[in-house]
Amino acid sequence: MNKITLSPTSSGLWHVEGIDCSRILRTSQNLERQGRMADACEYRAEKVQLLLDAAGEESVPLDWNDASSRAALELIYDSALDYFSIDEVEMATALWERVIDFDEEDHLQATVILAFCYVELEDYDCLESVISDISPKTAEYSLLQLWATYRQTGGVERDALRELRTRHKVWWEEFTAEEHPTDEEFLADRQSERPSHKTEAREFWFATAPMWARNNDFIEAVSKA
Repeated sequence: MNKITLSPTSSGLWHVEGIDCSRILRTSQNLERQGRMADACEYRAEKVQLLLDAAGEESVPLDWNDASSRAALELIYDSALDYFSIDEVEMATALWERVIDFDEEDHLQATVILAFCYVELEDYDCLESVISDISPKTAEYSLLQLWATYRQTGGVERDALRELRTRHKVWWEEFTAEEHPTDEEFLADRQSERPSHKTEAREFWFATAPMWARNNDFIEAVSKA
């Protein structure tokens, strides 16, 4: 394998060189489709570590419009999800922080799931540093307010609950549903240019499901409130 480097361009953004991250991303996705989830996670972790070793402590802005550099960001994000799913929340958090280090525009919206992790880790100083980057008008913000209040007090934040139930009804229905099917309609809409709010809510449920499995009392409390 060629030496992996992060190289500056005339635009001031950086490219990942010496490794084809697009190919690596496709390979990891193919392993998942084959049902080889453990192999996919191990493969991603190995390649992500090589990327991070090459970057060192640098927080250089990667070029989202460069295919390999964009795939590198996606690999780091997906590897964070892998760790998140096996209760390695601190490792997942560190990787999502690196995604933002490399992409200040946060094209993958790592800030959102990172905020939920900070609540689970009870790191409210870090939560305070990112919450302003999440729009108060979004369903994620209302859910985050519910989650943070519950972790801190054991109670349900009534204003956030009302927002979720009324302004973001499909999110409320998704997060209090007994089942979250991956039917053909969902899979097709997921691939469209403009997925429905229902599909976005279900995708976020799947992304955060390991957290709710670890903290099922929260979902029960919100459902019964």
